[in-house]
Amino acid sequence: MGMSAGGGGGNGPMADINVTPLVDVMLVLIIIFMLITPVLTSGVDVRLPKAKSVDEGQDVGQNIAISVKADESVYVGKNQTSTETLIADLQAEYENDPARGLLIKGDKRLKWKHVHKVMWQINDEGGMSTMLLAVEKSKE
Repeated sequence: MGMSAGGGGGNGPMADINVTPLVDVMLVLIIIFMLITPVLTSGVDVRLPKAKSVDEGQDVGQNIAISVKADESVYVGKNQTSTETLIADLQAEYENDPARGLLIKGDKRLKWKHVHKVMWQINDEGGMSTMLLAVEKSKE
């Protein structure tokens, strides 16, 4: 036999809130965000150089990534480009969203001059002088 709180015959509205569906939805959303967040990093994966002093920020697609891989191939976002079409591809990306920043990702196996050459071309031909350099924080 159950007990009814609130007087009356038990035919009125219940004041209890069922939070189980809310908890289920929130857990599913947390799992989805945990799985998708690592995928949102922009550009092609490269082995980044390590640095001791790092301004920690997570790139989750808000910047246009210029990646220079170990074989000296250059990518704008996830699309490979050449030195002849780099500026045109970059300007096409800027037309989509002009508020985005520029993130340079150079492979740590490269010599600095290869990354510098790409940066110089972007500055000289494209007129873009503000760029972010991606590094990995060293464990030391």
